[in-house]
Amino acid sequence: MKIPTKIYFFKKTFAFIGGRGHAHRVAAARNIVFSFMLAAAVGSAYAADLPSKISAPVFTPPPPPPAYDWTGFYVGVNVGYGIDHFAFPYIISSPTPGAVFQGRSGITATGPVGGVQAGFNYQFPFGLVLGVELDNDWSGIRGQTTVNGAMVSGGFGSATFGSKFQDFATARGRIGYALDRFMIYFTGGATVGSVNTYYSAATTAPFSASGSSTATRSGLLPHVGVIGIGAEYAIAKNLTIKAEYLYDFINARNTSYNTPAGTVNFGTRTMYHIARVGLNYKFDWLSPAPAPVVAKY
Repeated sequence: MKIPTKIYFFKKTFAFIGGRGHAHRVAAARNIVFSFMLAAAVGSAYAADLPSKISAPVFTPPPPPPAYDWTGFYVGVNVGYGIDHFAFPYIISSPTPGAVFQGRSGITATGPVGGVQAGFNYQFPFGLVLGVELDNDWSGIRGQTTVNGAMVSGGFGSATFGSKFQDFATARGRIGYALDRFMIYFTGGATVGSVNTYYSAATTAPFSASGSSTATRSGLLPHVGVIGIGAEYAIAKNLTIKAEYLYDFINARNTSYNTPAGTVNFGTRTMYHIARVGLNYKFDWLSPAPAPVVAKY
């Protein structure tokens, strides 16, 4: 049976105290020293088996990246498509008595648009975004119609009327609400556009004429202007994409041409529904600097 270390130590001590003779005392002292060494070794081994009171290092994940901020200047490009349909009256008359050809028709104008834009946004802490934007687009929106009919005098007449929306520019304010990288917005402002109207007409009066004119039309809300809605998403720190709908309207006008053979009069309108997508590059000028991300261990 194994004798516990402490009992063994006390037995050796007793033997040392009670022993006789020098040799016996030397042997007893040697046994006591050995007992101390054995007790220290056993204690160290026992302590090594105890659970550590020092906890393992804990990893604290870095905080999430800061929310996207829309504040800053930007420039970009856009492409889209426009459409409109309008009805109008027309009348063709010549000095010959009864040589009048008149009625009512309509034009459906469609075509692509594309151009550039630039603007500035400022985001408030609660998600409200206010901004301004300028754009200039080339337009291929155009349409024409041909009408045929009888004149008051009994003759026959035919005419073609057309309209081309050549280019337009807008200056708009924007008000939006941001949900981190996604923003919806309303926009509205002033517009200016270059419109070409043309015609060709012939009757049995006889009457034959053709012509065209180009005019720049502009104005401010509410009579002339542009309104719309849109959504924009930040696909990268400095790159956003957008989709928007604009209603660009320049009021209807009556166009009149005086020719040696007579007069041609018909109505035109420049009011287009435009859907387009765009790509913007946002500069960091005036944008708040992001907070540094620090990992804690």
